[in-house]
Amino acid sequence: MSRPRYLFAHRGGRAHGPDNTLATFATALERGATGLETDAWLTADGVVVLDHDGVHRAADRRRTPLAQLRRSELPARIPSLDEVYAACGTGFDLAIDTRLPAVGAAVIEVAQRHGALDRLWLVTDKPDHLAEWRALSSEVHLAVSLRLVDRRASVIRRVVGSGAEAMNMRWPWWSRRLAARVRDAGLLVFAYDAQSSYALRRCMRLGTDGVFSDHVRRMLAARGGAD
Repeated sequence: MSRPRYLFAHRGGRAHGPDNTLATFATALERGATGLETDAWLTADGVVVLDHDGVHRAADRRRTPLAQLRRSELPARIPSLDEVYAACGTGFDLAIDTRLPAVGAAVIEVAQRHGALDRLWLVTDKPDHLAEWRALSSEVHLAVSLRLVDRRASVIRRVVGSGAEAMNMRWPWWSRRLAARVRDAGLLVFAYDAQSSYALRRCMRLGTDGVFSDHVRRMLAARGGAD
């Protein structure tokens, strides 16, 4: 039974603090996570910020997309990618869910400034975006997230052809047979939303290469029992 190389703290490990904050990111790394997971957005003035929903909830309960706001208009709890690298360094893997090509390009630019491209993963459910990002960097890592209905061999071939290095699916959707098929195609196996100890142990038994969880200590305990 192989041990996963990548242990990503989902939203920074939100079981241990407010999600997507500098403090929670730092705590996850201190607790032993090898990587962080988050979502990236671009503000109106072109700053890459990290937040799950990509909207700001004002006092009057309006939901304003972050793309319509300047960095100075956002609450301090929403960090920029520059601030994460400044606070946490670059000695960890960073998986960023990225929905728009322009956001991925901006993330690559920030990571390049910090010398962190070789540990950056851009994750998307749109394989067509990958070619644009690969053209910007040969170092950045690329992963495609699929739904349960997308497990057909033809879809896997499309993911391989997109230039992805990993296929990411919710943990119950993986089977030994599917994981073997994906590895045979040259892709890494990533499993997300693995929250319970049972789910994490199952990921270890399947030999997943990467796991995403809110619970850092549970990930470490499951990996420690992988033998």
